[in-house]
Amino acid sequence: MKPSRSIYADRLKEFPDIAFADESVFQQRGQWRDYFRQRIGQNFNGRLIFELGCFDAAYLSRIAAAHPNTAFIGLDWKCKAIHDGARRVAAMDLRNVALLRGRGQDVLKIFGAGEVDEIWVFHPDPCARPHEMKNRLITVPFLIVVHSVLRDGKSTLSLKTDHPGYYQWVLGLFGLPEPEAFRAAVPRSRARDLMHDQDISRPNKAIMQRFKVLANSADFWNDAAALDHTSGRLFSGQPTLFEGRFVKKRRPIHYFEIGKASRR
Repeated sequence: MKPSRSIYADRLKEFPDIAFADESVFQQRGQWRDYFRQRIGQNFNGRLIFELGCFDAAYLSRIAAAHPNTAFIGLDWKCKAIHDGARRVAAMDLRNVALLRGRGQDVLKIFGAGEVDEIWVFHPDPCARPHEMKNRLITVPFLIVVHSVLRDGKSTLSLKTDHPGYYQWVLGLFGLPEPEAFRAAVPRSRARDLMHDQDISRPNKAIMQRFKVLANSADFWNDAAALDHTSGRLFSGQPTLFEGRFVKKRRPIHYFEIGKASRR
């Protein structure tokens, strides 16, 4: 018996120039700038930003509308989310946005070498249960792939998470201690989400050689240095709807940013 297919999978065909699914997700690999140059026109500035886990593209569309000369690609696994996002993009007549229905693990099949300027991973699934941790997105294999698709120079990957355990996991990969303010920032209600020392990922030489840590904040929206560091980024001052709820409740959002290390 074939697995059930979302009714929205076929409805994505309503937006052939905006929404891509199945094999069409991979057809623009290495040619995304040509795709956006045709859609945006001569004012295209050549920058390509990829949001991984864009949901219904509400956040991406808001930022894309303010920066019409920059290209934005959003990816999510849920067909309905991508369909809703495509409807929004079409209604706003945003020619600088494309949406993909796919998996984050397929980044190397979606983009060619050095094709992406920025990757945003905002609030990934924490996969908090012990048997789920192996499914976390931010892993050594994923980061090695990210390194290959990021453009040389000032390209970056930015991570935001409300989950303290996920933040500890990422710190561990880079051999970094918890910031001094971290434990104080975690509310009692989230203490259960902290990882045990034996479960935290170990430092990985391969990614530490490929990347440099550019920013690391235990409480992003209350960290003047982190806010100043990201002041020129397109997401500056723009919390997602999800993290906006945390800000109102004065709960921390953890931020981590890496860039490609210079070639020696």
